[in-house]
Amino acid sequence: MDATEPIQSQKRSCEAADFDRTIKLKERLEQLLHEAAEVEVELSRADGTINGVPHYSLIEGRAHELGKHLSCEVQQRQMSELAASQAMTAKCPTCGTRCELYPKKRDVKSVDGSATLQELVGDCPSCRCFFFRYARR
Repeated sequence: MDATEPIQSQKRSCEAADFDRTIKLKERLEQLLHEAAEVEVELSRADGTINGVPHYSLIEGRAHELGKHLSCEVQQRQMSELAASQAMTAKCPTCGTRCELYPKKRDVKSVDGSATLQELVGDCPSCRCFFFRYARR
């Protein structure tokens, strides 16, 4: 028996579990998108945006607005999770002093609209530099 067999078997098991999880997440996303589409159609009828037989551009416009809203939500969620998973200290980009980081929200304009992102920021006590965690010199 090869000494690496148990490790390889465990790796294959983890890969299979990841694959299964990915499939389940994609199925869940498809279901949620389907539900969002149903709600959007009902809402557009309820609020009077669409009455009778609308021009297709009106349907398309509402669909694009929903997509842009989803995009901003995803951006906000990704940045929050990224900030939560990072180290809470970093070197100041100006003087190199190790600084404590804290989460801060800021409004940004993305291609799809406004989003409030949470990022880690530092405030260096030595040189009084304020910096974002991912700032590059």
